[in-house]
Amino acid sequence: MLLSFSTYAQTVSIAIGRTEIGQNENFEITLTVKNGRLTKYSEFPDIEGFRKGRPSNSSQTSIINGQVSTQQSVVQMYAPTKQGTFKLPPFSMSVNGKSVNSNGATIKVGPPVQRQVYDPFADFWGGGSSSRNQQNQQFIDVEADAFFSVSTDKNSVYRGEGFKMDISFYVAVTNRAEMDFYKLDEQVTEILKKVKPKNCWEENFNIESVHSEYVTVNGKSYRQYKIYEAMFYPLNTEDIVIEPTELQMIKYQVAQRQSFFGRNSKETVEVFKSRGKTIKVKPLPNSQYKSIASVGNYRLRQKLSDTEIQTGESVTLEFKVEGVGNISSIREPDLVESEDLLFYPPSVSQNIKRANGKVVGSKEFVYYIEPQEPGEYDLKDFISLTIFNTRTKKYETLYPEGTVVVKGKSLRDAKISKTDLGSFYDAMKNADNTLLSMDNTPMIQIILNIFVVITLVVTAVLLFKKF
Repeated sequence: MLLSFSTYAQTVSIAIGRTEIGQNENFEITLTVKNGRLTKYSEFPDIEGFRKGRPSNSSQTSIINGQVSTQQSVVQMYAPTKQGTFKLPPFSMSVNGKSVNSNGATIKVGPPVQRQVYDPFADFWGGGSSSRNQQNQQFIDVEADAFFSVSTDKNSVYRGEGFKMDISFYVAVTNRAEMDFYKLDEQVTEILKKVKPKNCWEENFNIESVHSEYVTVNGKSYRQYKIYEAMFYPLNTEDIVIEPTELQMIKYQVAQRQSFFGRNSKETVEVFKSRGKTIKVKPLPNSQYKSIASVGNYRLRQKLSDTEIQTGESVTLEFKVEGVGNISSIREPDLVESEDLLFYPPSVSQNIKRANGKVVGSKEFVYYIEPQEPGEYDLKDFISLTIFNTRTKKYETLYPEGTVVVKGKSLRDAKISKTDLGSFYDAMKNADNTLLSMDNTPMIQIILNIFVVITLVVTAVLLFKKF
């Protein structure tokens, strides 16, 4: 019988609530998914003059004449802060990976609307006035089937090898306690002070809004609310200690006697604690490349502009390292200096993508090469990059493949012959190269001695006359 049921096509819509309200009433925006599951949606818009409240969720399933229809809705409440006319500009939301548009609205907020304070059904639940019932109302604490976790995907890593950390709040699908986040931004700031390692390079996934995702933990279904996620790469071999921390959540106690007009819930604060953890950081295996190897699961992509050129011409080599790891820390390749094949300093660019719990990307070094001597040159003899592959746990050397064939005349000798040595060297051609000995010119020494004696006598006479 179940196999004979058919379903309708999925539709997504945004509905605007009443646009004329009192200052003590709420404006509503409703997001609805029919015949599909609402798994992920972006933030509702902010409205000037309104304070955004907590969204509420509802779901409905109907079977009519064998046709199965489902509906999931999220209602965002806005409380006005003052009276007046306010503009909600057109906006769009991302729902399950697709964009949904709304034309916006003009909202008029008037004086507070008088509300009914009398509960006409009070007698059915004990009689008496509404105010007295509210004062005597008792609330029941519903146990929360949820937990708070600061988790990592690895228990040990090599120096430079990345590990992922995420901070999440998990709520069981069967949970019956109603909860909400409490001063989340402030709490996350304090939590990160305790758990974020200081001896690591961080690549933050920058979670801008908190949404739920369905996950399975130990065979049980949960909604995961991920509030922080990042990759960390240890810069030294100190072990990483993640301290236990706490997350405060608002939990609502339920009124023992439900009322249409009375207070049916009461806010309380419940503290959820995470466990501490230590990640062991191992040094890289002993090798001559231990201190210089870039760490990650990388491969090389190369591109050579030409393979046969003349001396005096140039060629470019694109040396691109791509894969999974700390892209920013990939060092410049080693270069063998040569007067036959000149390599100019490379231009460097990098591209980093953080998604699906991984940091992937590439770092590219573009070399400008100018040959000076004819011959055949294997590029691997001039440039290479040593890495420690985190997948194979071995050192590897990345080097370009291919040969550059250079034809033509030598440019080194041509440059030397064309060099202008200057007028100093030109004068040397006409200079007398006869060697002179100081011993054959005593007259010069005699003249210098006489000059020194005369100078001393004149100085003495002047000093005598002064005194």
